[in-house]
Amino acid sequence: MKVEVYDSRRNILGEGPACSGAKNEVISWVDIYGRKVRSKDILSGEIEEIVTVEDIGFAIPRATGGYVLGEVSGPLLRDSDGTSHRLPSRVDADGYMPSQVVRWNDAKVSPKGDLYLGTMAYDFKVNAGALYQIRADGKHIRRVFGDVTISNGIDWSVNGSLMYFIDTPLNRIDVFDVEEREIKNRRTFLHFQKESGSPDGMCVDAEGNLWVAFWLGNSVRCYDGISGDLIQEIMCPAPRITSCAFGGSDLDQLFITSASEDTDLTSYPEAGMVFVTNPGVRGQKTAAFGA
Repeated sequence: MKVEVYDSRRNILGEGPACSGAKNEVISWVDIYGRKVRSKDILSGEIEEIVTVEDIGFAIPRATGGYVLGEVSGPLLRDSDGTSHRLPSRVDADGYMPSQVVRWNDAKVSPKGDLYLGTMAYDFKVNAGALYQIRADGKHIRRVFGDVTISNGIDWSVNGSLMYFIDTPLNRIDVFDVEEREIKNRRTFLHFQKESGSPDGMCVDAEGNLWVAFWLGNSVRCYDGISGDLIQEIMCPAPRITSCAFGGSDLDQLFITSASEDTDLTSYPEAGMVFVTNPGVRGQKTAAFGA
């Protein structure tokens, strides 16, 4: 399967691709350590870049325009004109400042409209992170669960009855039952051998299958959302593949982010760039945040 460079701007740690716009034409992502929110319009080729004050774990499109940003001391809402508004923070949810220096890492909006967002420690301390939920009105935050090391890929089944979640060092995907705004009955859905790379970000397509990016796995792999069987593997021209999302007018293009950190650019000159491919299936539109 042919994989092409969609955007050649090199990211230190590219993450969190998303689509927005009337025709799903705007593809956006973050460079976490480069402190940038980047985007490119599929139709016009226009590129944009927002520089953030702090490391930026995610940028989720908002229904009213702009983004909800996962800056280290955030999160915050950024309007289209650049005006920012603070949202409730993890300190509000926990009631204390964490002893470890943590940052946000990946987030996604649920079918109910709530934002799920996770943390990790800069020094990768085991179980120093947690997963949080901000209600769709942007006024309430709560800790869903703790004991997370690197909170990563999140997404839901097509009917919204299941939530999938990746804590990368566990080398597995867990699945929860969804009941209203609660998630219950955590269990292992898929477990991976370390030799195949580590699961990072992911998305679910229109058929309910999981597309998982593999850090140090040079690939995105598709798994059946019920059986867990491997359906397809897309090899990429970079070792540190971080996440993926569908976009385009027919939602049939898969956009893939990567990182350049700790990578030999002589061997992998396209590392850190954003790639695109047509996997032969349709995906789902990125859910926007309502607040």
